[in-house]
Amino acid sequence: MARVIKRLDEPEDEYTKGWAKYMMKVETIYKKARDSRIRKGTMTLVIPAVDLACKCPKIKANKAYLFLGREKDDSPTANLPGIIGVTQHSIAHEWKSEWDLRMRRFRRRARKCK
Repeated sequence: MARVIKRLDEPEDEYTKGWAKYMMKVETIYKKARDSRIRKGTMTLVIPAVDLACKCPKIKANKAYLFLGREKDDSPTANLPGIIGVTQHSIAHEWKSEWDLRMRRFRRRARKCK
C-alpha cells in the first residue's frame, strides 16, 4: 500500500519519455520476492501518459492505493532502483481503510499455512 504524494514535473529523460512521474510513499508491503527492489519509504511511480489520458488508473494526490503486479515487467524502468512502473499488467486500486484488518488476517493465515 502506498500513498501518492504529488505529481512530478521533471524534465523527461531517455527512460521515462512518454511516462508520467509521481512521488509516493510506500507504507506497507504485503508480498515481495527476496531480490525485490521495493522498499518502504519514498519512491517514484511511473505510469504511461496514454493511460492517464483515458483516466485509467485515476491517480489523485494524497490518496492511498494498493498496487498489484509484477515487479519486473515491460516498463522502461524495470531495472532502475527506486522507481516502480505501472503498466497494463498492473492493478492500481484506491485503498479503503477497512481492508487493513482483512490484509492482516490474510497474512496471519499464510504464516499458519491454513
